[in-house]
Amino acid sequence: MGRSGRMDVIEGSGNFSPPGETSLTIGNFDGVHLGHRELLRRTVSHARNLRLQAVALTFTPHPVRFFTPRARFYEITSLGEKASRMEKLGIDLLVVESFTGAIGGMGPEEFARTVVHERLRARVVTVGYDFTFGRNRTGSPGMLRRIGRELGFEVDVVPPLLRGGAIVSSSRIRELLLSGRVREAEELLCRPYGVSGKVIPGAARGRKLGFPTANVEFVQELLPLPGVYVIDAAVGGVVRRGVANVGFNPTFGENSLGVEAHILDFAGDLYGQDMTVRFRDRIRDERKFKSVEELVRQIEKDVEYARTAQLPTNPEADDASFGGLPVDGDR
Repeated sequence: MGRSGRMDVIEGSGNFSPPGETSLTIGNFDGVHLGHRELLRRTVSHARNLRLQAVALTFTPHPVRFFTPRARFYEITSLGEKASRMEKLGIDLLVVESFTGAIGGMGPEEFARTVVHERLRARVVTVGYDFTFGRNRTGSPGMLRRIGRELGFEVDVVPPLLRGGAIVSSSRIRELLLSGRVREAEELLCRPYGVSGKVIPGAARGRKLGFPTANVEFVQELLPLPGVYVIDAAVGGVVRRGVANVGFNPTFGENSLGVEAHILDFAGDLYGQDMTVRFRDRIRDERKFKSVEELVRQIEKDVEYARTAQLPTNPEADDASFGGLPVDGDR
């Protein structure tokens, strides 16, 4: 069967009644990075070749949060962003499974038989080389292939994808972001990492210094390493280049982590508007300056760097997060 409009989202595999067999992929897909894209691409390819629905099964909360709720764990993408990207890559249906004791406690055989075979009616299952499933993560791609031969579905195992001599993974991307290496993270994500939220009133120091800033009340948990970044900011229907400070404003003695964005060549009122800040390049560490004058001189240098920085063209400047907006100052 062919692609028929927008992707559907179903909560729980038990609520899915497929009209026929499916091409299925299973995973957390946090970040929907290069490796995930290959899984999704193959799933869609199998679906189109065999005239099936392309189905992705993912879980909420992330299993790490379920098994180790106190662990310091940051997800790269929200469920909404994950769904949006899957839709763009051709997935017909996303099944969001609640990772409760019922699912987490299933043995590999039971999961494969009940969820994969009976509920989702998989004819082809595409998984990564490191895929694990079932209680205590005891199921492997080899085991799934063996079970599939018994139940009548094929298993396509996708090998690891290497970039820069290392495997592309969600954990690697988190490490890159937490160390401020946003350009490397962008390459693996196929897009710049970003945070979004409403612009809220701040201390208005930036305006007094000649560099008005928008304080973004971001909703994401994962922020790149504190410092100053070149950004692309989407607000009010346009994407503009800018500079953002991620950190604590040490010159003024503040201790709460925040994101302040200065938009180049923009003088409008942004309060109350939604803004997405995408981190394109890291300029420097955040540091405490001896005087306001020294801070202003450094900000001038930061702005000049952002204005002249040669950055890769954003391949998804028209993606769902930016809403297909025109780009201003993309230089």
